[in-house]
Amino acid sequence: MSEIVPVVLAALILSFIQVNLRSSYPEYAAVLAILFTVVIVLRVLNPLRDMIGVFYQLGRGAGVSGGYFDVLLRTLAAAYITAFGSQICKDAGEDSLAMVVEFAGKLVIMIIALPIVVGVVDVLVNLLP
Repeated sequence: MSEIVPVVLAALILSFIQVNLRSSYPEYAAVLAILFTVVIVLRVLNPLRDMIGVFYQLGRGAGVSGGYFDVLLRTLAAAYITAFGSQICKDAGEDSLAMVVEFAGKLVIMIIALPIVVGVVDVLVNLLP
């Protein structure tokens, strides 16, 4: 929990700055939001790497193929990147671009998850006589 407190405090300070900047310099407000996100992502890369390692160890212990975890992690990454991009577009006042980003993200997630869908269909076909 102590890891999130500095992030929330920094976000609150940045929000206050953005409210004041948005009226005079809206482009700087968007740039600040992007920079803040990049800093936070860089800060959490090591814990994220550790968490992914734990998931792979759990999968190996359970006898689950690593390929399924790859699909799961790639799907989660695509969802977070899509949400981030969409929100940045909305903050910039470009709702139509945000909608396109969300649509593209959904398509990419469907493409990434296709091997799992194929695997489920194969299992179902093999179960039927």
